[in-house]
Amino acid sequence: MEAILSEIVSFVLLFCQDPHPRVRYAACNAIGQMATDFAPTFQKKFHDKVISALLQTMEDQSNPRVQAHAAAALINFTEDCPKTLLIPYLDSLVQHLHVIMVAKLQEVHKANVLIQKGTKLVLEQVVTSIASVADTAEEKFVPYYDLFMPSLKHIVENAVQKELRLLRGKTIECISLIGLAVGKEKFMPDASAVMQLLLKTQTDFNDLEDDDPQISYMISAWARMCKILGKEFQQYLPVVMGPLMKTASIKPEVALLDTQDMENMSEDDGWEFVNLGDQQSFGIKTAGLEEKATACQMLVCYAKELKEGFVEYTEQVVKLMVPLLKFYFHDDILR
Repeated sequence: MEAILSEIVSFVLLFCQDPHPRVRYAACNAIGQMATDFAPTFQKKFHDKVISALLQTMEDQSNPRVQAHAAAALINFTEDCPKTLLIPYLDSLVQHLHVIMVAKLQEVHKANVLIQKGTKLVLEQVVTSIASVADTAEEKFVPYYDLFMPSLKHIVENAVQKELRLLRGKTIECISLIGLAVGKEKFMPDASAVMQLLLKTQTDFNDLEDDDPQISYMISAWARMCKILGKEFQQYLPVVMGPLMKTASIKPEVALLDTQDMENMSEDDGWEFVNLGDQQSFGIKTAGLEEKATACQMLVCYAKELKEGFVEYTEQVVKLMVPLLKFYFHDDILR
């Protein structure tokens, strides 16, 4: 397929301007998939055409699902885009993302339309797009920092309803990625306010449901804050270590099932199965495994960044980690 990729891309891009929103949606879906499957070749060959088409499609204010899907495709594109290729488009990317974010936030202020009009969906994808662009651009994102940070903090402060948990989590991720991209010097004036927002969320951690999407975003955000603040982060360990250890200690549900048992189980419920023969299967419920892997990685990050500042937690972390050397259900946990 790579041999005819140029023809396919040219063909798909035409449909980004199709009169029917479902066709435009499908075109964005195809672009996003190709950006992932053929990276970084796709980005190197088609960056000019693809970025232009996606930004134009993102202006589709009357079709929030199309608008959000164009932003999602942009995320796929920028995640594997070489920094040198992305920089020339930075002004245009930032301008479009900022205009859309401001427009959607204004909709929220005018009426309670966050759920009804698809504003939430668009904001989720735009916030993640901003994070992805900042992550790739790194220090080149510094000039745009002040354009986004006030609005992002506003979202974290005000997106408190249950329906907005994913948006809030993605915004927390975005803030921490921007902070990491621009560096400590630029981020420090906002560091205290951001830390207070995170601490407030962390204080409410015990009230969060096990499937709350904010949990994984929070765990990763704390690790990024640790990298930004360095030794200054040590003071927050008593707050963050409890929930982190709890997540790292998640024990997956496993079962040995016969054919009759399998009839009552479903992969849609989060189970994965391995056929053992003799009409028996081994099943494991995968819910929580990604969070467990992320938490283990964050513990490694804290130890590396804080060094002797982490010594107080060494014993309990070792007690948790050593048995996981025989945890064969998830490769990232073993690493």
